[in-house]
Amino acid sequence: MIGFDLTEEQQRMKELAHEFAEKEMRSVASHYDETEEFPWPDLKKAADV
Repeated sequence: MIGFDLTEEQQRMKELAHEFAEKEMRSVASHYDETEEFPWPDLKKAADV
């Protein structure tokens, strides 16, 4: 039977992505929604994580 549980590494990556989104993206999301701009500066920050 195939297991669909995340590995420890995958779980940690998921947690890091969630933490980044909460810390960095939540506060600016409405700005990007209103202006319809693409969040290039924040995408670059995400790449560094």
